[in-house]
Parts: sequence; C-alpha cells; structure tokens
Amino acid sequence: MEEKFLITKLQEGDKEAFDEAYNRYSQEMLALAYTFLRDKDDAADTVQDCFALLLNKPKLWKSISDLRWYLMKMVQNQCLGQIRKRASHSEKEEVFQYYNRSAAADITMPEALASFKQQEDEERMEYLLGFLTQQRKTALQLVYQEDLTYQQAAAKMGISKQSVKTHLRYAKQILKSKLGFVINLIALSFLIS
Repeated sequence: MEEKFLITKLQEGDKEAFDEAYNRYSQEMLALAYTFLRDKDDAADTVQDCFALLLNKPKLWKSISDLRWYLMKMVQNQCLGQIRKRASHSEKEEVFQYYNRSAAADITMPEALASFKQQEDEERMEYLLGFLTQQRKTALQLVYQEDLTYQQAAAKMGISKQSVKTHLRYAKQILKSKLGFVINLIALSFLIS
C-alpha cells in the first residue's frame, strides 16, 4: 500500500490500514526507541504506547502527512520523557540517600536508640513535621511519598516548579536541624536515667 493511500485509509478509520502501518514501521520505531532507552522492554512498551495513542485518538490522523516522520517524532518525544522521568527519580533517590548518609554521619546514636518501636518513630516524625508549614509538608508528600515530578507537584499545588524546590530545600534544612536536636535530647535522657 502506498503511504499516501495508507494515510488516507487511516484517516478514514480503517483498522487494516492501522495493522499495515504497524507492520511497516514498528520494527524501525523499536530500533529508534532502543537507541534512546537502551532497554528492550522499555523500547517495546514505548512503541506500543505510541501506536495505541494513535489508535485511540483518530483525530490525530488528520494532521499527519508523513507517517514515518510523525512516528519517529512521537517515539523520540516519548523516549525523552521517559529519560527525564528516570533522571528525576534518580535525582530524588540520590538526595534521599545523601540526607540518610549525612544524618547517620552527623549523629552517632547509642545502641539503645536503635531499638525504638515503629510507633515512637512515627510520633517523632509527626513532631518533626509539625515544624513545617503546610506548603512544605505538601511538597514533601507529593515529591517523596507520591513520587511526583517537581512540575507535577507544582501543578497540583498551584505554584511554580521553583517554589516547590524552594519549599523542599527549606523543609530538608528544618528537618535536619530538628532531627539532630531531638536525637540529642533522647540520647541525653538515656544518659541521665
């Protein structure tokens, strides 16, 4: 089937034309996705998602004049989005690990502190979160508990991406300083008793 005819049939909603387009371009799109993602399964999922999006949104076909080029751009954009998401998740994990390491290095805990019950830990965390404004608590929850990107958290909170980052930075500073103070108080109480 010639490409212009194929596009015309796709614009008419012909499912056989869609199968033809998939058979014609899926392997090439898979190779393109793999060059970006370096993972076979992620590449296959990305290509599948692109074709599924086209299948479920027939209005998109009306704007397509060069199917191969359109699919290449679509796959490329999906891959770049996944790469950004990976980087964001990796960055968050790195920040989390940094604060875990720095807290462990800054504060030496006596052996007795290692056996705190979960309920006491939760109460302590609730106490520490009490030092934060509602915006900072919300930013922490959205980014670190719900694993949203800074942009998604900003949209949900109705503020800018930079404001989310600022709230997180201040929240981390406050929690780190208060955590050191609380642990020193607990250690002191063990020494006195």
